[in-house]
Amino acid sequence: MLRTLSALLARWFGTAPVADAPPPTASSQPAAAPPASSTELHTSPPPAQPVAYDENLLERARTQWQFGDWNSLAQLERDTLQHHPDRAKLALLAAAGRLQTDRGDEARLYLRLAQDWGVSKKLLAQILAAGVHNSLGRAAALAGKQTAALQHFKSAIDVGTPGAATQLLLQARTGEQLQQLGLHGGTAHLNTNADHSPALKLTPLATHIDTLTDALQEHKAELDAQLKKQADELIRVRKFLDSSLKNEVSNAAKQIEAFMGLQNYFATGELPSVNTERHSWPVSPDFAIYLIELIELNDYDLIIEFGSGISTVIVAKTLAKMASRRQGKPSVTFASFDHLDQYYQQTRAHLLQAGLLDTVQLTLSPLKDWQAPDDNTYPYYDCQSFLAQLAQTFGQPHTNATLRMLVIVDGPPSATGKHARYPAAPLILQHFSQAHIDLLLDDYIRADEKEIVQRWQGDITAAKRTYTLTERRLEKDACLIQIQSILPPLPGLTA
Repeated sequence: MLRTLSALLARWFGTAPVADAPPPTASSQPAAAPPASSTELHTSPPPAQPVAYDENLLERARTQWQFGDWNSLAQLERDTLQHHPDRAKLALLAAAGRLQTDRGDEARLYLRLAQDWGVSKKLLAQILAAGVHNSLGRAAALAGKQTAALQHFKSAIDVGTPGAATQLLLQARTGEQLQQLGLHGGTAHLNTNADHSPALKLTPLATHIDTLTDALQEHKAELDAQLKKQADELIRVRKFLDSSLKNEVSNAAKQIEAFMGLQNYFATGELPSVNTERHSWPVSPDFAIYLIELIELNDYDLIIEFGSGISTVIVAKTLAKMASRRQGKPSVTFASFDHLDQYYQQTRAHLLQAGLLDTVQLTLSPLKDWQAPDDNTYPYYDCQSFLAQLAQTFGQPHTNATLRMLVIVDGPPSATGKHARYPAAPLILQHFSQAHIDLLLDDYIRADEKEIVQRWQGDITAAKRTYTLTERRLEKDACLIQIQSILPPLPGLTA
């Protein structure tokens, strides 16, 4: 067990050089007064005026530690140390001497004093680990185990004073320890039979190990606290950087939008359609481009929008530009619904300023409870009679399967309830049962919209309609469901 503990300690602390390790000298410390009581070891600040101290005290104490002169180290007292500039290191060496001379309670007080005075944690761990090796070497010597004893004494020196002249110090340390143990035969005594050895006393070793364990646990707790503090600080910095980056990006977007608004105003005379105080397009620019792309590439006859806003102006402008390319076809019918008067008036003002108010059937439709086939109730636009009139205009629901329509679902807002936009598809399928329908849903990045699409797929399948689904990766994502029209059977093929 002792050998395993020694190996673990040596692997833990390694043999890296430490600036605190001194070169060996050959002086000794004179005897001092008896040990101080526990009440005398409380830390007190150095006096304001300089106090004389022994300039050679640290060198003597280092040499005594290297030779293993524990009794001399154990006589170092607080009164002698407190005014010394190296008092922290001296208190640590005083604790080491007390540990080796079975004065554990005093040793703990001096260890605390060394910590209070600022001894480095690395040096503290080195001296305590070296003390364990020394105690293990003394135990091995008493047991007559020459190789083990020499190895532990050597490890004690290597750990406590790495880089020192180990072989020279080993002879002095070994001789001193054997003399303290009463093995007057010197190193030759290490070959004697263990049966003739004095009784083995492990109390100092146990005390030393307990002290080292306590110190390591305390250091671990301090390290854990420091790591937690650093982790908290990293989180704080990350949040700060995220916030700063978000603000910078938002400001850049706002400036770009404002610049584009200025260019557009001087080119066309139209006011910008964005809030100049912040980046606040009701629809993202990438969604607007995708919307224009769909309108340009598909020959729609009817466009219905649930939730008016800037998207209404975008669609109206796109249709106005395409009007000359319709080649004699009727103009595209465009209807848009909004449930709040404030946004209805804003959209109307934008259309009026752009000269496009007459091209859109903009309707104020307050929310009204709508009961779904599964008996759930949803607050939705009061638009059923309007949809019925549109369907009648285009020969729906039983004729004119060539109708192509685009349905833009961008309202009502999610704050009105769960699956707030779900009624759009069932209502359109009800009134336009044979048409080709492109359902375009904005904000597909949200979980609520994804669940709505799943429910739509079930409704479309139940209506025995075929469809394709496309997910478009945009700022807020979008989903396009294209429902194929139901073509009438060819003449002569009916039963």
